[in-house]
Amino acid sequence: MGGDMNIAVFDRTDRTSLLVLALVAATMLFLYGRIDYTNAAFKEWDSLVYLEMASASPHLDPDAPRPFAFRLLGPYLVGLIPGSTENAFLAVDFALSLLLVYLMYRFSRYFGLRPPFACLATVLYIFNKHFFGFTAWNYFHVNDLITNILLIVLFWSMMESRWLLFAAALCLGAATRETAMIMIPVGLLYLAERRLLAREGGRFAAAAAPGLAVFLAIRLLVHPAAGPTLAQAVSAHWTKITSLERMYHVLVNPFVPLAFVPAVFFRRTFAFLKGRLHLLAFFVLVAATPLFGHNNERLLNPTSLAFYPLVGFILQDCVWPNRGMIALVLAGGYLSSLHWLVARYPLPSRGATAALSGGSLVVVTAALVVLQICRIRSCSRRGSS
Repeated sequence: MGGDMNIAVFDRTDRTSLLVLALVAATMLFLYGRIDYTNAAFKEWDSLVYLEMASASPHLDPDAPRPFAFRLLGPYLVGLIPGSTENAFLAVDFALSLLLVYLMYRFSRYFGLRPPFACLATVLYIFNKHFFGFTAWNYFHVNDLITNILLIVLFWSMMESRWLLFAAALCLGAATRETAMIMIPVGLLYLAERRLLAREGGRFAAAAAPGLAVFLAIRLLVHPAAGPTLAQAVSAHWTKITSLERMYHVLVNPFVPLAFVPAVFFRRTFAFLKGRLHLLAFFVLVAATPLFGHNNERLLNPTSLAFYPLVGFILQDCVWPNRGMIALVLAGGYLSSLHWLVARYPLPSRGATAALSGGSLVVVTAALVVLQICRIRSCSRRGSS
């Protein structure tokens, strides 16, 4: 993966792509709207916990429950900003959302995607109501944005063997969300794949140790007011794996309308993953996090770092130059971004959301299946002639 592109290289096409992304991101940040956290329906949500944690900054909120009490970085930094805490969350959320879009594009380029397809993959991420949309709407979840940003930094520094930067990012990640710690086993697998374990293993261990120490220290020194322990959380949520409906919300719904694209173009998917098993491991480990919490789709957000570059390569190598199909994928992505709750102009009902999302999934998948069958037949005819 690393070395596919010099990330310092930046041409006119990249600048045009970033301008497009800035316009799309700003538009969708507006269209996703803002949560009315004073609504009684949201009184039990963790949004208010983060608001109270930020209000207590630079001190710790003694009433913060587990596991939110351990996720210090985002609320702590927001709380240091003068003025209204709510406005500070809004400003930080907006800035971090744009920064994440920029980094997602640069990360896709680092994989080797050409600018138009890195842009397309990032636009499809922006259209994801469960990922970009949720953090835009529920602007108190700045930790989710910080985590994705730090994960990109961790991947980059790992692939470039910049272990001091890796150590700093992991320390910040340990104080943000537990997901960042996934990079320790992922990093070990990456070094093993690249046969770098003997040469870089010691430096990697030294880089991972401070982050692991911060992670443990926070859990020893911070005393939550309440909340389930890790064992209690697993006991309450592990049964998700026995429910087809819940697994749909973990493995399919977060990626609508693109959920089955990697399966339709499975040869390109296998080619993408060749030598990148650490990406597959990262995806699987993140996909297991809903077993520790109530949420489903939102917790899959970090998988975007592997999923959308793969989709970009499929569109670049297997769908292009069929402009009509590209337009259909974009249209399906936008239609699936519409929601009955996460929206400035919401759909009339949850059923309308399901119809648009499910319809987009079916239409996009069916169209790509037909395209792939036609491609295979065309190749077969050329091979037999």
